[in-house]
Amino acid sequence: MTVPAATLPVLRALLDEAHRKRYRGGVLAVSAKPDWDGPAEFEHDGVPVRIVGCPSTLAVREALLERAPDRWLVLLTDRDDNELGLGITAHLTWQRTRRPDPWAAVQDRFEATRIDHRLVSRADNRDLALGLLSARPPEGWPPARAALLTRDHALASVAASRLGLGSLTEPLDLASVLRWTTRGEAATALTDLRALTVEALVDEVLTWVAERCGTAGPAVAALLRCGRAADVVPLGLVARPVLATPGGSGPRALFGRETGVPLPDHVIASWSAEAEAVVREVITVDQEATARVLARAETLLDAVEAISHAGESGVLRRGLTARLAELGETLRRCTARAVTRAGTEGPDAVLVDVEVLPEVEAARAGVEEHALARHADEVRVPRAIAGVRLARWLAHGSETSTDLGALTTRHRDHGAWADRAIAAAWTGVDDEALAQGLRAVLEAARLRRDVHDQLFGQALARHSGPAPAGLIHLEDVVATTVLPLAKRQPVLLVIADGMSQAVATEVVDDLVRRYDTWLECLPDGENERRLAALAVLPSLTEVSRASLLSGTLTVGQRNTEQRGLRTLAKSHGLRAELFHKLNLDTSPDGYALALDVAAAVDDTDIALVACVLNTIDDSLDRSDPGGTAWTADTVKHLRPLMERARRAGRVVVLTSDHGHIVERRQGRQQPAEGTSSNRSRPAAGGPSPTSDEVRVNGPRVLLHNGDAILAVNERLRYGPLKAGYHGGASPAEVVVPISVLAPGEAPSGWRLAPPQSPSWWRSAQSSAPSKHPSTAPVHLPVRPAKEDRSAPTLFDAPDEPVPSGTRGEAVLASAAYRDQRKRSARLAISDGQVRRLLDALLEAPAHRLDPESAAAALGVATVQLGGALPQVQRLLNVEQYPVLSRDPDGATVVLDVELLADQFGVRP
Repeated sequence: MTVPAATLPVLRALLDEAHRKRYRGGVLAVSAKPDWDGPAEFEHDGVPVRIVGCPSTLAVREALLERAPDRWLVLLTDRDDNELGLGITAHLTWQRTRRPDPWAAVQDRFEATRIDHRLVSRADNRDLALGLLSARPPEGWPPARAALLTRDHALASVAASRLGLGSLTEPLDLASVLRWTTRGEAATALTDLRALTVEALVDEVLTWVAERCGTAGPAVAALLRCGRAADVVPLGLVARPVLATPGGSGPRALFGRETGVPLPDHVIASWSAEAEAVVREVITVDQEATARVLARAETLLDAVEAISHAGESGVLRRGLTARLAELGETLRRCTARAVTRAGTEGPDAVLVDVEVLPEVEAARAGVEEHALARHADEVRVPRAIAGVRLARWLAHGSETSTDLGALTTRHRDHGAWADRAIAAAWTGVDDEALAQGLRAVLEAARLRRDVHDQLFGQALARHSGPAPAGLIHLEDVVATTVLPLAKRQPVLLVIADGMSQAVATEVVDDLVRRYDTWLECLPDGENERRLAALAVLPSLTEVSRASLLSGTLTVGQRNTEQRGLRTLAKSHGLRAELFHKLNLDTSPDGYALALDVAAAVDDTDIALVACVLNTIDDSLDRSDPGGTAWTADTVKHLRPLMERARRAGRVVVLTSDHGHIVERRQGRQQPAEGTSSNRSRPAAGGPSPTSDEVRVNGPRVLLHNGDAILAVNERLRYGPLKAGYHGGASPAEVVVPISVLAPGEAPSGWRLAPPQSPSWWRSAQSSAPSKHPSTAPVHLPVRPAKEDRSAPTLFDAPDEPVPSGTRGEAVLASAAYRDQRKRSARLAISDGQVRRLLDALLEAPAHRLDPESAAAALGVATVQLGGALPQVQRLLNVEQYPVLSRDPDGATVVLDVELLADQFGVRP
């Protein structure tokens, strides 16, 4: 009689069946080859088992002599029941030999009564069944649904339990398979499965997995079968550059050799898109897997010789490098004639080729779309984006002015942001093309900033009397702003020594973006920009900080500041405490703040707590102020102070005593005697001021007997080389930032501030900008008003044009808008806000605005946009047509210009 060989999984299945029949031991005779190469003894469910091969009836009889009721004796014999006789079979469990049926065992393991014919009709179906038995996990197979063991259920169970791939409750697809291959244990799991079970099962599982991958299945199957699971995603990434090569080219042939199967382009494209999507997910959760996949992809990119098309990839590192190189080249071309234009038209003219600017923006978009653009280790991208922002700034002409107030606000609203971009771009990159582009735009920016600095210094030298409108002298800040605020709500005054306007934009942005409890505020009124002050001269700590804290023009150190602040606060009927570096640095082990500082901030009976932070000023001596990313963490003590103030309900006023300039190894030293700093010298007894200096005098000049010469050009110094300087008359040194931050809501008499960044900082412009806004006529057809007029519809006919103006003004002048306004008279949003938003959207690329730009146009804080935008929609979305809407991303504001024209009759 021909019998199969016994396997341990089959024997265990028979023992399980016996156990369910309440047998706890005995003799189990199995019709199988008597040869056994497995363990002779083992335990099953805690019962000892001994296996004996019995090639004859006599051997069976001899083995029976060793039977015992509390253990299992398994006899493997090729003798049938007739040969054994009743004398032997009477001693057997079930009184007969059992022929091992692996499918019956499989059916039992899955608690099924029926089996999918696709499993049992295979030529190697027995091997498949044995594989399912040997691959059974310790917890057992999940029961088959409706007692029918389907192919999907069986193979999905193996994939989930042994490969960690998918589950029975979630369908498997290409994305989930690709995601699984990025895990380091995927290849190991396949190897372990091959060692555990038969090849028939492994092959069938991989076939089933590949079937879930759609048209990419053949390639996935080929890679999995040859042990290259880790290459499935990397090859998908490489596919994008390969697709950019001509058909029949070398990269195409080499790629086909790597995949092992020929694939049409649409399949390769689908595979590539899924692989890129998976990597974009993995980047955010598994840095190790990301590094492994990208490194392998770079190797494969070399192998298929598609390096020249790497820029097509939105995921590969060399793809980002190629895109950055393209951006660098467009920046270089955009600013190629900047020097000539500055010489002929002046530095406030448009200094870039506006025809090239759209190419810059397109290249920038390509960079920002790359998966690695925001990776923590990628430093080139923020520097490249800084270059783009400078190009936008240079594309905006500005009015030349000699008025100190106008020059100060220009620095606050634009120049400081340009300085921030200059600091980021100046740090530089190793990529040649991008480095050249950044160098070109930095040189163009310097032409404008030099003239702006010179004009500011000259206006400052002429300044006397009260502060220009909208600005504050630094010595008046505490009395006019801080103490009145402290009467309403406890205040923490943070004086970040040496913080320029540019650095303040970074720090405040970080506080507002990362800590959503902090909201920037402005005094009630029409002004939409944060406060600014003019430092006392020279712009040095001993002069400006003492005057700031004392509320009067004075020179002094810590003791002067302590006495001055307490006296000033007392004159307003308030208590004040001041802490310097020594106090702040003496915190106990394990504490973020010194105990007395923390106690003072917590004590709201102390109306004003002031803290001097020296990190920025200290960096000018021995660090890198220009290359530092200034945040609440890099300014020592700021973050714990802000958190303590939040818990105490304190409003925070963040300011400084003066700003600074950065040493960039491009300047010169001009020897001078009697200097008070690297940027200030006495006017008496020394040479007259050069074109890079100004002479200042008057009551706000507190050193050199009230008559000093201050450096204006940032490349001029009087003393030894340092990382940065202050004391001069440039706006970066003199214009002091003042930001008021409230925890949760604006204090009485204040309101939430709209975004403070200029439009060129936030987003691209749709067309070439100019010095003056366009006044091209917009003809608005108007219908005659009727008292009983129904709501406007899409089909109302126009009658006559109205006077020219912007398209936003034309919409507001239309009868349709007036009707909408009449119906929504109680809306808080003003017509001016609606017009500004419309004009901004009409000028924006694709008529889309990011939330900050939309909020800035409306003059509201970004957090208020969710309340303001629906009001505008009520006015513009006539009959609920979506003239104004939010993008599916939930953030971007979108204007449908065709619907706008149809609803309001406005045509360009």
